[in-house]
Amino acid sequence: MSAPPPGGPTSAPSPEAPISTPSPGAVWQRPDVAHPFLDQRQTLVPLVDVQEDLIRRLLARHPRPLARVLDVGSGNGAMAELALALGGAGSGSTAVLVDFSQPMLERAGARLERFAGRWQTLHGDLSSAAWSQPLPAGGFGAAVSALAIHHLPAERKRALFGELFALLAPGGIFVNMDYVAIGGPLRGLFDEQLIANAVRAEHECGGTRSDEEVERDWADDSDEDRPDSVEDQLRWLTGAGFEEVELHFKWAEAAVFSGVRPAAA
Repeated sequence: MSAPPPGGPTSAPSPEAPISTPSPGAVWQRPDVAHPFLDQRQTLVPLVDVQEDLIRRLLARHPRPLARVLDVGSGNGAMAELALALGGAGSGSTAVLVDFSQPMLERAGARLERFAGRWQTLHGDLSSAAWSQPLPAGGFGAAVSALAIHHLPAERKRALFGELFALLAPGGIFVNMDYVAIGGPLRGLFDEQLIANAVRAEHECGGTRSDEEVERDWADDSDEDRPDSVEDQLRWLTGAGFEEVELHFKWAEAAVFSGVRPAAA
């Protein structure tokens, strides 16, 4: 087990936890895939700055306190960083980051170093309901996720929404920024733009790969994508008990949507 990052402990997968073979998104276990993506995430992902700014505003305007934040499929902690930064340096807010990719979790340590003592990472495979077993007790004021849940099949997405509902405190909010399924003439536009961004970045940094090599390298995990329509996912959130279920942003396959657990009577 690797040493824990400076912000808090990292939990290794429990030997008793069921293993899903293969787990969705397994390609992100590879450092040669995970690290280049994280290094260029802000450049590669279409309109990521717009989406993250919208989420920042959404969380800031949410009337319930965000004292505890759960980052689901956290990657290198971009969503956790966004939430922790809302309260400023003197805030007592904390975050728990869960991800299947150890290389991603290791990078979260560097990203969140300035929030030392206010976060921890846990290894968890979202393809199994056992992912939440190591979580600390108590409800979360917010659950956030970015570009992770689309790796799960439809039934598992629906079950995960129910699990997140149960983990939220009354009045807590779940916000998902993800890749969704669409039809019509814009289908595939997200991927085309991501590849175009990757090719441009390769040229700008003086890389030696051909355009075809760049496209092949960034398409490595496409076979593991399991996107569902945003309409289906909004319906599943409602079915799980969420209120104020709403789509906030949509561009081709990119979407940001949320739901709120009803406040206690």
